[in-house]
Amino acid sequence: MEDDAKNDNSFNLSQEKLKKYDSRGVQTLFRTLSRNHYNLLKMVDNKARIILTVNSIITSLLFGVHYIDTSNRTLTINAGTKILVIGSMLSMVFALFSMLPHRYFGRSFKKSGYKGTLYADNFSKQTLTEFKQEFERIMNSGNSIYNELINDLYFLGIVISKKQKLLLYSVFVFLIALITTIIYTLSSL
Repeated sequence: MEDDAKNDNSFNLSQEKLKKYDSRGVQTLFRTLSRNHYNLLKMVDNKARIILTVNSIITSLLFGVHYIDTSNRTLTINAGTKILVIGSMLSMVFALFSMLPHRYFGRSFKKSGYKGTLYADNFSKQTLTEFKQEFERIMNSGNSIYNELINDLYFLGIVISKKQKLLLYSVFVFLIALITTIIYTLSSL
């Protein structure tokens, strides 16, 4: 009986702790989310760099083989090579778009009223006085700081999602070109 009472007491205390506002927990949450967003942006850029490198090597090799072949003075490229080169170049275009510096834009950003003060590209357009005033407005209320962080994380998440989609298109285009080239080559044997 006594053990049951202790368990109920400890359960009630833990439930009350969960209901309380934990500022350290909130700060840890924001730090973790910011780190995760940063890591995701780094991953997108690294993957895009890999795609660019692989596709540029393939394109260079395919063109180089045709120019090195001295027995044939005219440049004739078969359909399989054309497909692979065009697919590689399209893939590189999507990869380059995914690497562009991100910007906050779109209807949801404009409707939100968020000025993007925490993002360098947005506040770099302000004068020092405007930037200080905006930052003081944010710091005057503790809740305002969290609102700014929440807005910034939300719009950064949208940007990361768009970059990941562009990267997916890049890989998808390259895979289709590669598979089509393999099928074409095997069927012409």
